[in-house]
Amino acid sequence: MRLIAAATSVVVVAILVGGCGRAAGPSPDATASAAPPPSAVPSASAPPVTNATPFSEKEVRRLVNPKDEQPYRGPTGTVRGTVTIKGDPSPVLPEVTEKIPDKCKGARAVYGRAFREGMVRSLADVLVTVTEYEGYVPAKGEAVTLDTEGCAFPGRTFALTYGQRLDVKSKDGEAYVPKLMGGQMRADMIAVPGGSAVKLYPHVPGRYTLIDQMHLFMTADVFVLKYATFDVTGLDGKFEITGIPVGEVSVNALLPVTMATAQKKVKVEEGKSVELNLELAFDKKKDLAEPPKKPKPVIH
Repeated sequence: MRLIAAATSVVVVAILVGGCGRAAGPSPDATASAAPPPSAVPSASAPPVTNATPFSEKEVRRLVNPKDEQPYRGPTGTVRGTVTIKGDPSPVLPEVTEKIPDKCKGARAVYGRAFREGMVRSLADVLVTVTEYEGYVPAKGEAVTLDTEGCAFPGRTFALTYGQRLDVKSKDGEAYVPKLMGGQMRADMIAVPGGSAVKLYPHVPGRYTLIDQMHLFMTADVFVLKYATFDVTGLDGKFEITGIPVGEVSVNALLPVTMATAQKKVKVEEGKSVELNLELAFDKKKDLAEPPKKPKPVIH
């Protein structure tokens, strides 16, 4: 894997850390008690914060809303667009496809190449974030739900705001045993067909790897962020981020498997949509000279 240039590192840090003046958090590698403390009871005057985890609400609040602001209710706009890829096509990964049984052959389209492309070189699984705005924008909902079927997660990149949980459901006849590598889970839980979701709780912001212990070829990157203005592209390469406070902001894109990045500054205006197309590059000789190595989560 090529060394990440300084500009790339800046974009990655911007994605993981988020907007202006956000407080630094502990490293995702830090250990915590096997029995996390109950959520703190907020005061009546405290602004709302989403915390669907068993961890301290005080800690969630400190990281996602360090200034203890009320949710932003001023003018907002939208950033939407498409991410594409230029350069070499996505290489086939025979060492992965040979491990996928015929009953799971649909999963080969998800995991059988280095990254997923759609029509006209649209790029899937790109994390797109908007940062560097003023104001606190809370998370949308308590959980991000993954409807898992065909021996595959619904994508290879997922994102949530710290305080949200990850719900993994079986939507077919298969049983799944998801595990969040780097997270805290006291027992392996099984998502059975037609059953309840397995609830996963990232204990600190950062980058995690989601695996399934029944289907070891199933992997995905999970980004736990300190803010809520983000989206992840599907096969059409499209993203849409709403509710952004007006003003100049930074739009950042990251393809985790190659660590390719893009960054642009745009001006968000009230009630308007900024149309923004982003292009990432891939050079097989440079980007996959060695098997991709997942970097340790970076928190500043």
